Amino acid sequence: MSDYTKIADTGNGILALLKEALVPELINSPDQIGLCSPEDHGDFAVGLWLYDVREDTSIQAHEMTNIGRNTQRYPSTYLTLYYMITLYLQSDLKYRAVQEHQIMGRVIQTLRDQAAMDSDTFTSVEGPGGMNIRIQMQDLEMEEKIRIWTIPNTAYRTSLFYTAGPVEIQSTRKKPVKRVQEIDYRFTGKET
Repeated sequence: MSDYTKIADTGNGILALLKEALVPELINSPDQIGLCSPEDHGDFAVGLWLYDVREDTSIQAHEMTNIGRNTQRYPSTYLTLYYMITLYLQSDLKYRAVQEHQIMGRVIQTLRDQAAMDSDTFTSVEGPGGMNIRIQMQDLEMEEKIRIWTIPNTAYRTSLFYTAGPVEIQSTRKKPVKRVQEIDYRFTGKET
């Protein structure tokens, strides 16, 4: 398994959670929930947009990892992923606001209940050393939310903002090492 897929795996893991929670009670089809930007959401009713990726500076990986007897891998990079969840319902205006509020409530409930994604739930998605990837709601000011929502001539839609991390991207760089195979104890000192 290539480790560079961890960003995609994390997004797909969050999508799987949302689909399980919303379909069929609040959304008709899992095909209506997907990865998309606010500008290009197509027919999605619920869009998950990865709008930023940052290195997680709280984890400082400096140690090489042993992979086999004679090889070490350089330290991994740990990331925090920033997501925006926006609703694009096309239902009758008279019912749309209530539906949106119900869906938002269910999304918040689901991501709070599943605040730590584990490898049993999502294949190949786990943080450093097998740690769970934490999903946390962000507390952003309205100006920050509007700045993230950067679609000209389109009004801001109420959206939910989350982080997911740490997400580990392992280095492909390796270094051969020689192990101590033999120790020779020779004493050359004279006794008096």
